[in-house]
Amino acid sequence: MNIIDFHAHLDDRWLGTPLPSCTAFLAGMDMCGVQSACVFSVMGLYEDCPGANDRLLAAVQAAPERLYPFAVADPKQGAAGVEEVARCLANPLFRGVKMHPWLQAFAPAMVKESTVAIARCAASHGVPVVLHDGTPPYATTFQAAALARWVPEATIIAGHAGLSDYVHAAGRLARELANLHLCFCGPKAGELGYLIEAAGVEKVLFGSDFGAATWPILAERIDAVTAASLGAEALAAVLYGNAARLLATRCP
Repeated sequence: MNIIDFHAHLDDRWLGTPLPSCTAFLAGMDMCGVQSACVFSVMGLYEDCPGANDRLLAAVQAAPERLYPFAVADPKQGAAGVEEVARCLANPLFRGVKMHPWLQAFAPAMVKESTVAIARCAASHGVPVVLHDGTPPYATTFQAAALARWVPEATIIAGHAGLSDYVHAAGRLARELANLHLCFCGPKAGELGYLIEAAGVEKVLFGSDFGAATWPILAERIDAVTAASLGAEALAAVLYGNAARLLATRCP
């Protein structure tokens, strides 16, 4: 069974807490049978996006066929934030963009011009934008959906499929918006069937948050998918096929 983890983190620390090394990260993937992972910086959400993006790019050289870096973007930086995304996406190794309104302390509507410009830049390169969702006031799933409406040519992924309080809204919003997808990273196993029924199986992909915690979280998040009693086709789509399709759209 092939697995792509669409929501993982690769960094040396989270503020004062050390995080798994790249060697440990790859070993965790191997233990859990994960083929590849989309990886995001953690410290780039707090400081120095360019430096964090460069460090991430260097780290994935250990296994570029398995580790897909996403550039961290900060729309509060205005034009500089947009330029940083353009700089990163000029390198074809970058496979997407990550924004975290909750940790980065912005509501998309407060910095709409630069948030839209970042999403349009991603769309021009054929890569998705992962937006943390599920935590108010800056990062509800409705705010992720707003970005999908503002930039219909962009592929927007709600990074936690509503997380807890917004799961039912996530399913309805993804059904309404053709370009909004849901990363099943955090909701309960029993909610996966609802998300597939509401949004369509092609809209839901697997993520774990591995790297922000050690390998057991990856095993637990895989178990949440396999425990949902999906058919073989739906299981393959969520764990691998949907992510592979979105990653295949990268253009120069």
